[in-house]
Amino acid sequence: MHRDRQIAEVKALLGLVARQSTALADNVMAVNVDEYTDPALFARERVELFRNYPQFVGPSCLLPEPGDYFAFDDTGVPILLVRNGDGDLKAFLNICSHRGAPLNECQHGKAKKGRMFSCPYHGWSYDLDGRLIGVPFGREGFPDLERDKLGLRPLHAAEKNGLIFVMPNPELDFNIDEVLGGIDEHLAGFGLQDHHYLGAKQVHTDFSWKLNMDTFHEFYHFEHLHTDSIAQMAYSNLGTYHQYGRNHAMGSATLSITELESISEEDWQPRAYTSHVHYLFPNSVIFVVEDHFQTWRVYPLSPDRSVVYHSMFLPHAPGSAEQRAEYDAYFQMINDVAVTEDYTLVDRIKRGLDSGVKRQVLLGRNEPGVQNMHRQIHDVLGMN
Repeated sequence: MHRDRQIAEVKALLGLVARQSTALADNVMAVNVDEYTDPALFARERVELFRNYPQFVGPSCLLPEPGDYFAFDDTGVPILLVRNGDGDLKAFLNICSHRGAPLNECQHGKAKKGRMFSCPYHGWSYDLDGRLIGVPFGREGFPDLERDKLGLRPLHAAEKNGLIFVMPNPELDFNIDEVLGGIDEHLAGFGLQDHHYLGAKQVHTDFSWKLNMDTFHEFYHFEHLHTDSIAQMAYSNLGTYHQYGRNHAMGSATLSITELESISEEDWQPRAYTSHVHYLFPNSVIFVVEDHFQTWRVYPLSPDRSVVYHSMFLPHAPGSAEQRAEYDAYFQMINDVAVTEDYTLVDRIKRGLDSGVKRQVLLGRNEPGVQNMHRQIHDVLGMN
């Protein structure tokens, strides 16, 4: 979000503070409890939302240099993304053409010698464009091998304004503009292309991926659930809301935002007084605060289990071991707040779901982000 948009967002938030209000949806929305527990619906979600729909991978700065790669298989499809020698993004099935072993299981790293991948099983090797370039004992063992037909199978990937997406299904492609819906312009200026990747944390949760995602889309719970943490810094139940196709963006205000009313607008530092949540359908969030941004990606494992990948990106690499330790401690603190406060409560919510009592979950007008996530899922699955 460039400065002009940040200024506009600050003014909108100051207006909400003055009115003691928040962005509102048109109506209250009801979601049936079995949408969180039904195995048949879960099976459809795994296919339609996580195999046949483009997946957000991360910001462009996740793969800054030729030879940088990122591998994951949380959609149920082994995926390998790499930046090739020309700096272009490439994506493949992470499956060797010989016996099907993954070329890389480490999520993030550098290609061998910066220019190739070598299968750990029998050593078949591929260049950064997926071409098969080496077969040990190939002349004798595979005398009629058509190497030009046995490269890594490509997947459709696209990169725009610092956002990387990939289609897990090799039979499908997508239009990046339709997927983004303009949210890339809202995110512009936050450093998606040039930040430093600090690392990622993996957290397994024993509840539905949708219960997991629900926690990201509203500020209504700050006062009660985060009394001694977030509520000490930001307004509860107060935020802006912007729709971008299936995605949305929300702005939150710090408790000190009214200080700006006595400061000349040209001297405003908007990011010191705001934070921003950006939802990328179906399962990802980019959270922007004053001096860095984080990504959260949530994947389903079973109807009542999910896995979360929490990553942090800094404007610059830490300048010393001491600074690195400080960032690591902050990163761990943020992760711990989510685990000990949000996830602990959601664990208790799951008990009610498991009771089998038929009821509805109500999403208020002051929870437009949660409403949007469920509405978009309904739309893709034909449930509207």
